[in-house]
Amino acid sequence: MRTKTLDCARAGHRGRGDLDLGAGIRSINLTTRHLLQMRSILLTLASLLSYTVVSATADTSQLEHLERAVMAEPENLQVAAEYRQRAIASADFDRPIAVLGKLAKRANSGPNIHISLALAYVDKVPSSGDIRRLYLGRDAMNALTRSIAMRPTVLAYYIRGVINLFYNSFIFHRTDKGVADLTRALAMANPDTPPPLVLSLYAALGDGYSRLENLAKAREVWATGLAKFPDAAGLTTRLTKQGVELEDVVTTALTASRRMDTTLSGFLPVR
Repeated sequence: MRTKTLDCARAGHRGRGDLDLGAGIRSINLTTRHLLQMRSILLTLASLLSYTVVSATADTSQLEHLERAVMAEPENLQVAAEYRQRAIASADFDRPIAVLGKLAKRANSGPNIHISLALAYVDKVPSSGDIRRLYLGRDAMNALTRSIAMRPTVLAYYIRGVINLFYNSFIFHRTDKGVADLTRALAMANPDTPPPLVLSLYAALGDGYSRLENLAKAREVWATGLAKFPDAAGLTTRLTKQGVELEDVVTTALTASRRMDTTLSGFLPVR
């Protein structure tokens, strides 16, 4: 009887040992899998971090390259536009404002560097708060006024006119000034003026009259533009909308949180 009890005890002891050993092996296997998973995650994070650093370095290098090009040709609007677009992609809005502002302060600065500076201010508007937007708009218009004083151009009047339209007409009363600028720009346009710029003038001028609640004049301007540019979807949309729907179209076009196209694509004479 005692022998059987001892045998059972030994058997029980061996069973618990086997269970402990099995549990230990499974624990090791789980730990190994976890370590492998952690290693994989760490390698992925390291790869992403490396890519981010390389990408950021490349962006900085390209920005610096374009910056040098702007300094070499401050009156080149296309080069300055490419520089500003790279800065937008890097969300570095203050850098071009500082660089272009410094170039604009030179005694021998020309009218185009002031246009580029104005657009740099405009580029920062969507990411800024409401109060800051007011000052950015003011600074942009001041830069454009200096450009116009040096050499009046369709482009400078167009940009200043559009900026004026963005201001609340009931508070700041700048819409009529925007309409005046756009009217002047349209009068200055000639066969050499790039068609996309002329088309944008018709759309913006009509929007200005719409803001002034002169819908008859707005439709007249849009219709004149559409006669010259039959494929202009924006003008067609404006002419087919009425009431609140038309107001929404114009408001959307003149919403400060929406990034204005400042690439100058199609707006510059072909060299």
